[in-house]
Amino acid sequence: MRQRTQINVDVSKPVRPFKRFWRGTGFSPAELLLEPEMRQMVAYLGGVPHEGVRYLRIHYLLNLLTVIGGIANPRYDWSLLDRALDVMVEHRLKPFFELMGNPSGIFTDYENIDQVKAWRDLVTAVADRYAGRYGMEELRSWFFETTNEADSGWWTYGERGYTNYYDACVAGLDAVDRALPMGGPGTARTLSPIFRAIVAHCDKGVSCLTNDGPPRIDFISIHEKGVNGSIEDLTPNSNGIIDRTLLVVDYLRQHHPRLAELPIVNDECDPQLGWSDQHSWHGRAYYAAIIGKIIEQHERRIIAPKAADFTFLSNDHAFIGGWGQRTIFAYFGPRNFRRAQWEHKTDLSTLATDVDAAPPFEQIKKPGLTSLELLATLGDTLCEATAYPKLDPDIDGLAILPTKLADGGASIALIHSVDAITQSGRTSVRLQIDGLEPGRHGVCLLRIDDEFTNPMEVWEAQRDESNPRGPWEPVGAPREPTADQFAELRRAQEPALLHPISIVDAQDGRISLDLDVPLPSLTQILVVPDTGAAPSAPTGLTARRYRGLGERPQRMLFWAAGDARPGIFYDVLTSTDGKIFEKVNPVPLISTAYLHVSPQSGVRYAVRARDAFGRESPLCTIGD
Repeated sequence: MRQRTQINVDVSKPVRPFKRFWRGTGFSPAELLLEPEMRQMVAYLGGVPHEGVRYLRIHYLLNLLTVIGGIANPRYDWSLLDRALDVMVEHRLKPFFELMGNPSGIFTDYENIDQVKAWRDLVTAVADRYAGRYGMEELRSWFFETTNEADSGWWTYGERGYTNYYDACVAGLDAVDRALPMGGPGTARTLSPIFRAIVAHCDKGVSCLTNDGPPRIDFISIHEKGVNGSIEDLTPNSNGIIDRTLLVVDYLRQHHPRLAELPIVNDECDPQLGWSDQHSWHGRAYYAAIIGKIIEQHERRIIAPKAADFTFLSNDHAFIGGWGQRTIFAYFGPRNFRRAQWEHKTDLSTLATDVDAAPPFEQIKKPGLTSLELLATLGDTLCEATAYPKLDPDIDGLAILPTKLADGGASIALIHSVDAITQSGRTSVRLQIDGLEPGRHGVCLLRIDDEFTNPMEVWEAQRDESNPRGPWEPVGAPREPTADQFAELRRAQEPALLHPISIVDAQDGRISLDLDVPLPSLTQILVVPDTGAAPSAPTGLTARRYRGLGERPQRMLFWAAGDARPGIFYDVLTSTDGKIFEKVNPVPLISTAYLHVSPQSGVRYAVRARDAFGRESPLCTIGD
């Protein structure tokens, strides 16, 4: 153990505004949005507090369109795409809309100007329909982007076809509203030929459709990951993500200075390439900690020195899969969801869009998702922090994101992460928080490490009760846990309160905490002032029916926060008579989604908010 680290945070000394720029995830293919498993996941994602996940970037969305009448006189069947987007919007999520896909396979040649015009008209029809369905203000909050990774083999129409396709995307959106953000190219290989071609076209080219100069581009998107795909446990190089991003920025400044100040987006910023490769660390605290580490690196190395207008970071980890895959849920059930990206072929006839048509399933939140819940509590202002000895995150892995909350409190992420997968240890930290308003404060410590918030370890210790082995034989890691075992896993999936919430009287505006910080881990420290007011009631409580393994009935509950302050916890309650309600969640919730298993028939649901001082909101209720 190294010597104790003293960290001082002063919330009265703001450094700069803090943009929570990492609020996105993605998956493939789009038709999963119509399946019960993904609809349940979307409810969880929409429940990440404070819009901690706001955008979903999904491949092949336009494959959900059916074209009737051919390319010359198309008519569109919107029903499946409507339903897919409705799932997102219902849960307060927004598409990072890749204009990707080939509706009914009608597009074959993007050097054919008639097909280019047809694609333009398709994009116009898409924008026009969803402006009408959701409102133009909502549509302007979306991002539109080129087809995914045209330099990885999905694009087969050449560079000229790609620039023509881009011209058609821009012209299609412009026909509806020029304020709709459009960018790209979302390429996977640093400074690849197709990346150079599209930025040159958007700088000095001429649109093949308008002939009035280059098409607009509102952001530059790239994909930089920590290490290549491999079935071996290769060590990610997290700083390599930053290094290659800065190469892109330097290239723009040297060759296309007109584009150099555009926002930069990395919308597949994963530690490792290959979503389906099995690596056990995907299910453990290492993944949660390295997600936080990569965010801190972008803040420290790109945003703080103003090396670029880095605007958006998204992981690509909302696939349906197991503990070891690059997913943020562990799926239990009979279906195989490995087909995606290279292996994907859209077959809408295989969809099981009805809960009763799909096999029963269960899903457990992994620490990768829980890290987004904790980081979502960060405030909008970075404040001053000093440390002795000085923090060196790229060497010993200890990093901090110190923020001030709108009510004068503090939310501090303490990240302990190194790239080496097998390295472990502990660091003693004395954290001093100054500049608080005098008075009572609630102190909440939430942690993800290999002891707390570690459902995979709980699963490994469980016995497969269907296998009558002797007590001397290895324990189970059961393929189909029992109802009681799933309940144990769900207790472990929520962010762990290290200690009961403490109430501290900070008359001098100072609070000190002694922390033992394991490697790897993510610790969230919330210090919230006592406003004297109970939290507002949640709103919009809704329930959706699902079938768990063993045909156990389930209800996915989701609601909207009535009080936006961090440090708010939620209780889910049930009643059979509508008068006496009993709490059913065994641990405090910070998200606004909860799966209730095996409810009684006729049960009535309620949810309430509870602050750090134990004050409760009125109930928000719903009938079953």
